[in-house]
Amino acid sequence: MLIEDALFNEDLAPQPPQEWRDCVVRRTVFDALELEGLSFEGVMEGCAVTSTEFYWGLFNCALVAGTRFEACRFRSTSFRGCTFVDCEFVDCRFELDNLGGDCTIDDCLMAACRFVGCTWTTRAGDGKRDITRTRWLGCTHERCEGFDGMF
Repeated sequence: MLIEDALFNEDLAPQPPQEWRDCVVRRTVFDALELEGLSFEGVMEGCAVTSTEFYWGLFNCALVAGTRFEACRFRSTSFRGCTFVDCEFVDCRFELDNLGGDCTIDDCLMAACRFVGCTWTTRAGDGKRDITRTRWLGCTHERCEGFDGMF
């Protein structure tokens, strides 16, 4: 499914998250949504995602390019085999779920991405993030908490 130049918010709800798996989403705005169990394996290009909560989201082998995430909350969201190019994360929070599960970034390519004012929460006493086999190329972070040594 192709979604272009759309606006989704509390009044204009998108398709159920289960139907997004193989979508191509271009120049679309997502604002103030609560997306639980989202499974996305498609392409997202030139989008703006603001004040949106992802709970147990699965981004598997997705390509996300030129997209800005602002004031988003990722609770136990999993990014596996994804490619993020020229994306910006501003004031986003990567948090545990209600069972203490961490966000995951595994086998991803993160290229020229910027993290500004973001936080990454880990399990109490653990201090380790669930980040493995990920390549960080030209990425930066400023005023972030929990990102030390990430890349």
